[in-house]
Amino acid sequence: MVMSTRELTVAIEAAETAGKILIEYYGKVRVSLKSDRSLVTEADVESEKRIRTILEGKFPTYSFLGEESERRRMESEKTWVVDPLDGTTNYVMMNPFFDVSIALIQGSEPILGVVHYPFLNETYSAEKGKGAFLDGKKVHVSSDTILEDSIITFCHGLDKESTGRISRMFAHFKSINDKIRQLGAAALELSYVACGRTSCFFMPGINPWDVLAGLMLVEEAGGMVSDFSGHAFSANSKDILASNGKIHGQLLEILSKT
Repeated sequence: MVMSTRELTVAIEAAETAGKILIEYYGKVRVSLKSDRSLVTEADVESEKRIRTILEGKFPTYSFLGEESERRRMESEKTWVVDPLDGTTNYVMMNPFFDVSIALIQGSEPILGVVHYPFLNETYSAEKGKGAFLDGKKVHVSSDTILEDSIITFCHGLDKESTGRISRMFAHFKSINDKIRQLGAAALELSYVACGRTSCFFMPGINPWDVLAGLMLVEEAGGMVSDFSGHAFSANSKDILASNGKIHGQLLEILSKT
């Protein structure tokens, strides 16, 4: 087995600790709206506080970027990028498909990703060049080669452009594949691509905390990640396409028409 770095060990501890907080609050939260009309609960806030305490306690010089707090900038080139509750709408309506997502970037390059799925107590993890794992066991993307037979999931940002684009994309994909689903938690959907449960995930209108941990998992599991134009994914990308690699070209061809 590949030995984990201290950074990965601590990130897993933080994610799993936060997951326990989310389970404690599950079905009991008060909900409020952010300025962009997205939902936030006290569970989001408490989860991020606990993650930040653990990460900054072990790595005090690293920067920190969380969905629910302002960025903490330090001299270090390394930054933790955290979504303390990915899938808040699912969480609020007591749909158990939600997760905790933690990535570590060096400069602008992801080097570590952890996604914890509290309801099933599953932890996905990856470090650059070391493979992707589910609860310590190595995972790989699916072997699907036929787009029509593949399971596809998607998500989208809240801006009008993203919602308009996703409506056109869904209509196009649905006409050729009835196994397309919107599940509502981007990092966990990317984790599903990594372990072969699905073969593709795409999303216009991304935020960094949505996808950085998950894209690490997909790449380290042997998959492919790009933007909708087929260019390598970067910190400036506005959309993401992740697949098992075998159907990536077919997916890009469809996305180019929408």
